[in-house]
Amino acid sequence: METHPLDGRTGRFPWQVVVICIAAAAISRAPALIVLAFGSLITWIVVEITGRLALAAVDARVTLLPDRIVAGELPVATVEVTNRKPLPLPWLDARLFLVEGVEPPNPAPGSPRGWIDFGFPMRGRERVLVRLPVRVPARGAYAIGPLRLRAGDWLGFTQTERTVSLAPEIIAYPTPLSARDRALASLRPLAETATRRGLVPDPLRFRGVRPHRRGDARKEIHWKASARLGDLQTKLYEPATSLDSIYLVNVASYEQYWIQADPEAAELVVSAAAELIRLAAAAGRQVGLVTNGLDNLTHERPRSALGRGPRSQTRSLEILARLGPYAVGAPETVFLRERGRLPWGATLIIVTPRLGQGLANAAVALRRAHHRVLIVSVAEIPAALGAHLYAQGVSCDVLTQRERSAAV
Repeated sequence: METHPLDGRTGRFPWQVVVICIAAAAISRAPALIVLAFGSLITWIVVEITGRLALAAVDARVTLLPDRIVAGELPVATVEVTNRKPLPLPWLDARLFLVEGVEPPNPAPGSPRGWIDFGFPMRGRERVLVRLPVRVPARGAYAIGPLRLRAGDWLGFTQTERTVSLAPEIIAYPTPLSARDRALASLRPLAETATRRGLVPDPLRFRGVRPHRRGDARKEIHWKASARLGDLQTKLYEPATSLDSIYLVNVASYEQYWIQADPEAAELVVSAAAELIRLAAAAGRQVGLVTNGLDNLTHERPRSALGRGPRSQTRSLEILARLGPYAVGAPETVFLRERGRLPWGATLIIVTPRLGQGLANAAVALRRAHHRVLIVSVAEIPAALGAHLYAQGVSCDVLTQRERSAAV
């Protein structure tokens, strides 16, 4: 049984004492010295064997469950340590290192927040599970680890230490706000939801009949009703439209995007966008996401294509969770570049810390490109700018103070 190549050993047994005892016993041949020499030799052998094999055949792994949470929740880090050899371990100490943004749930005053210590003895061929709750107070993507193991010989003369490279990941979604759902009927000719006025009649939503008029399609004649009433009757349907929404998230706190970011405003925008996406997905609508922010891990500008279902919602929420407070470019530049990749007629919901002239001009350009546009701003919208947008067919809204508070 070989030791691990990364094991570091500290401490030493005073073997010189063993040599002196053996030499004294050999010279004097006194029974007491012979027993002492024999005992010291056995002690040395035990220390050497158990010390060198302390962490041999010891495996460890760490899992985080759940690995998708909302910021502020308490996931559990499960540490699994397995001793595959028949030799027991009188003691084993472990230290799980945490990254910035992950901390113990209730740290005592003065206690370290960068790691969690624990320990236990182990029998031969035993597996031990230790569950450690951790706290993730802010959104983001985190990878905890490594795990440091420390054990020693049976008599405590030496210690062996090993660092296990582990990086279990966890993603914390933004904290939900009390924002209300916001939706505009899109200009796409896909009948999904009944409305008072729609682009197309939905043949699956039969409403009734009316007298036949010149120009009505023959296939729309309701023959049974016509036979019963003695006059041609034409079918009526409920108008329908699509409520697909693509969220354009602006993290730039100022019109000059390179100016130092406002973390509080950026967090409000990200949390508001996440809540709007949750509400839209819960209503069965297709959602997509475009942003001018950077991914904290890949340092690239992410996007999520329009889609329906849990996968599309999860993709959008993960993008928002990993989004940093710094912008890769001005929102109007980024959003207009995406114009060719946006589905024709889809509703665009722009979520921004504040509304400037450049972003307002981009919203008007997107409206002229056959999109319905809704701007949701954290800060108040200037009256003149709001009136101009209203005249151009762009809707505007502001997050109220109540909506900015966290949902209970």
